[in-house]
Amino acid sequence: MFDPEKNSTQSLTNKIAVVTGASSGIGKVTARELARLGAHVIMVCRNQEKGEKSRQEIIAKTGNQNVTLLLADLSLMQETRRVAEEINHLIPKLDILINNAGMMPGKREETAEGFELSWATNYLSVFLFTNLLLDKLLAAYSARIINVSSEVHRLGYINLQEMHKPGKYSSITAYADSKLATIMFTYELARRLELTGITVNCLHPGVVATNVTGQAHTAMKYLFMLGRPFMRSPAKGAETTLYLATSPDLTGVSGLYYKNKKAVRSSGQSYNPAIARRLWLLSEKQTGFQA
Repeated sequence: MFDPEKNSTQSLTNKIAVVTGASSGIGKVTARELARLGAHVIMVCRNQEKGEKSRQEIIAKTGNQNVTLLLADLSLMQETRRVAEEINHLIPKLDILINNAGMMPGKREETAEGFELSWATNYLSVFLFTNLLLDKLLAAYSARIINVSSEVHRLGYINLQEMHKPGKYSSITAYADSKLATIMFTYELARRLELTGITVNCLHPGVVATNVTGQAHTAMKYLFMLGRPFMRSPAKGAETTLYLATSPDLTGVSGLYYKNKKAVRSSGQSYNPAIARRLWLLSEKQTGFQA
């Protein structure tokens, strides 16, 4: 379990936090521990039954009644927009945004809006959701954005002309590309928010025993099962996320990639600002968002 005293955190009373993918795994642990520290936690989940069960468990374990469940399928930009609008009407400000929701695809699949599934879920929704909540983050005295990525990003490559075409599709590559894009978005957003009170960081949670491979190929699921005894628990996997969200040592620290609660270098391409700016423009076009 995350130990607030051991990890030099501070009380989150009167703070508001949004956690996506909060019905299970790392997201659920993150939501629970933020609630334990006194935050009003808004859980964004896809499944109502699972989400409500997790919400009730968090309330029972923390004694914090300020846990709200909102539903959205974040693979769809229309749903992402709707839930962001709900949040904007619900709260006066936002102190912590944790973009945790993610999935690993199996065969190539497009959403109803025409995007490759992992690109839409793991990256485009993060770009759109974060941008739509920026006004509420700016309204907080000091806000933090935390994007959950993966060391698998090192296998990714952003080629804006060739990405995810059917004839060249690989589920691992698609997942890696989406996680690399998330890191590049983190760095670009940190540059754009440099003169504000908002910090933006990203992280690798470790190889965690969660259901992220729920839609992956049978072979990938089998390998995941074999490796499961050696994987981290969701509680261990959530430690770096919670560290970035709560540690007073990180006040004002922005634009970094963390692993095991330490800042480390991400892949070479992730630091290319020219590609990051082009990726931003493509993301605006794909999501329909303009600042």
